[in-house]
Amino acid sequence: FCGKTFPEAVEYLLTFNGRARDSPAKAVPSVKRDEVQKPFTLPPRNTDDRRVFAYLHKRGIAPQVIRQFLNSGLLYEDAEHHNCVFVGKNSAGQVKYAGLRGTYDQEGKGFRGDVTGSDKRVGFALPYDRSSDQVLVFEAPIDLMSHASIAADFYGRDWMQDHRISTGCLWNGAIDRYLEGHPQIKRLVFAVDNDYLARDKNGQLRNWGQLTAAKWMKAYTEKGYACAVHVPHLNDFNTDLVEMRKGRSVEDLDRQRMAELETAFEQSAEEEPEQGMEV
Repeated sequence: FCGKTFPEAVEYLLTFNGRARDSPAKAVPSVKRDEVQKPFTLPPRNTDDRRVFAYLHKRGIAPQVIRQFLNSGLLYEDAEHHNCVFVGKNSAGQVKYAGLRGTYDQEGKGFRGDVTGSDKRVGFALPYDRSSDQVLVFEAPIDLMSHASIAADFYGRDWMQDHRISTGCLWNGAIDRYLEGHPQIKRLVFAVDNDYLARDKNGQLRNWGQLTAAKWMKAYTEKGYACAVHVPHLNDFNTDLVEMRKGRSVEDLDRQRMAELETAFEQSAEEEPEQGMEV
């Protein structure tokens, strides 16, 4: 494949896909907004949160993590559709964002969306230790909660020690707003998805999550922050958590990822036109 050995090709396919290491990743489009912003209103709350609790627990999330978010008013079950409602508050404590996640999708892709009028510059954030100067950044609330569960249940760490936010997408508007409201933060850890099997419109492998993490790391390092990237072993931290709950080790997950990459590598090699072939 492109004259590379398998290990070299894996690195090529996983992260850079033909880019130089220091070249910028593909830009993530900014969020388009209607000229007239619709009013933001939280969905009515259900009388209890049983379905939300059961759904998240089946996704492997630790009960103490779920309860903390429920008790903090950052998570609840909506009355009409019984979705998970992930509440985002700004630095003044005002609710400005809410993400929705269906509770009937254990075997496949389920409903996801934002409440109309949500401000994507406000992320879903974990209650934090105010003395901490570090924030971990995730794409989705469930990944944030999954990483907290891994920290607590598998490594015995205080999962509320550091700031944790989810952006809801691969756009850094929520990061910038969070940093404005928390000037004590000096360190950022980007823990976004590891899209190692994703493909672009041309069928080329493109790791959108890690390309974005590399771009963010460069941008925020230039702003004076100490930055790092925390890569999931598989696609995201919830996938890691579910597999670890089954008794699989991180080495098992790494072997699975490499096997999947080898298959993708072989497929790409088969699809690549032979060089020098006469037309």
